[in-house]
Amino acid sequence: MKWGKEVRMKKNKRIGFAATVAAAVLILQPVNVFASNISDMEKQKQGITEQRSSVEKGIEAKQSELNQIESDTASVKATLERVSKEINETNAKLKQQVEKVNSEQKQIQKLKQEIAVLKEEIKQRQKVLEKRARAIQTSGSGKSYLTILMQAEDFSDFIDRANLVQVIVKSDQEIMEKQKSDQKLLNDKQTASEKKLAELNKMKDQIMLTKNNLESQKAEQNDLISTLAAKKNKTAQETALLESQKSKLSSQEQTLLSNISAAYAEEQRKKEEAAKRAMEEKRRQAAANSAASARAVSPSPSKSAPATSSAVAQAPSTGGSSSSAGGMFIKPAQGILTSGFSDRTNPVTGQHESHKGQDIAAGGTVQVVAAASGRVVFAGYGAPGSGYGGYGYVVEIDHGNGYQTLYGHMRAGSLNVVAGQNVMQGQAIGIMGSTGQSTGQHLHFEIHKNGVPVDPTPYL
Repeated sequence: MKWGKEVRMKKNKRIGFAATVAAAVLILQPVNVFASNISDMEKQKQGITEQRSSVEKGIEAKQSELNQIESDTASVKATLERVSKEINETNAKLKQQVEKVNSEQKQIQKLKQEIAVLKEEIKQRQKVLEKRARAIQTSGSGKSYLTILMQAEDFSDFIDRANLVQVIVKSDQEIMEKQKSDQKLLNDKQTASEKKLAELNKMKDQIMLTKNNLESQKAEQNDLISTLAAKKNKTAQETALLESQKSKLSSQEQTLLSNISAAYAEEQRKKEEAAKRAMEEKRRQAAANSAASARAVSPSPSKSAPATSSAVAQAPSTGGSSSSAGGMFIKPAQGILTSGFSDRTNPVTGQHESHKGQDIAAGGTVQVVAAASGRVVFAGYGAPGSGYGGYGYVVEIDHGNGYQTLYGHMRAGSLNVVAGQNVMQGQAIGIMGSTGQSTGQHLHFEIHKNGVPVDPTPYL
């Protein structure tokens, strides 16, 4: 049965990609590197410098995130290595325990044969005792031994008969003692063997439970490694995009710097030319004034009409404008109901969803019990592809008559049951936790009827 969409198993703090997208939008805006005046180019350069600085901070943040991912990956791999080693050790212990159980079962088979022989001996002795009892009863009840003695013909015969009676009595006593001893031995062997086999099976079941929890932890660590690898790949792509944007901004910045330098040089050249023209005009004016003075003192009657001219040097402008069914089940855990069977916004993904069960929350160590008797279908970590993705450590129980229950987000390593095991209502199956898609400690509890999720409220 598919219990829900698969989602990431671990939530780590990370830098959002919104800043990167915003920077990309700014960078994609056309930059007029041939602006009409220096003021416009200076403003554009300042804007690009600020964008480049923001992108560099984004690159630093992404690099820090990559370093954290590397650290987390190394930690998860170390945990996976440790869990794998523990699984190997547990498998070895389980193999030894199975061999002990098999050996004890062989001993029990051998003991059964011995018991069969012993039972036959007891049966035969019982027949002898019964025969003897009938003989005593036929010959006169408990006085038969006395009758044998009284029938002696003489003293020698009396002694012989007395010895015979003594042998018979002793034989009867030995038979009775042997009967009691064998019966006790039979009971002791049966009790000891059954007790030892029960202890071995109990230890084997405990080892299998430990193995199941370790296998679940291994699945969880493998899932984390996959999640971290995907996150690392995405972060590397974002870093590469930022690096590309930084390169474009640097290129635009250099182009504007060159244009600004060229504009300043052109402005200086124009100023120098204007100054040179003004100097030449001043010299020409002085020469004209000198010539006019000379004609004024000359005896010539002719009048000189002063020829004057002026030259005004215009400095280039540097200004400009800027642009820019009740009672069937019991409550599986103590706590308060924080979310019911309804539509809601997922607190982890932020997406609208249909919540298919109840969330029961509580602090501390809270035991989770089977809501009803049934058979365990699954007990382990809900890895992607398992049908239990997002539930963390989860148990599913089939109760028959089309009813199933699911218990999600339990504490790692706390599961007390394995698949195939029969459980009773109220039996402890694990501890409340916050594994999988979870924002805090709680139990996610579902009831399914004929494969369809139903509201648990009427059934509790």
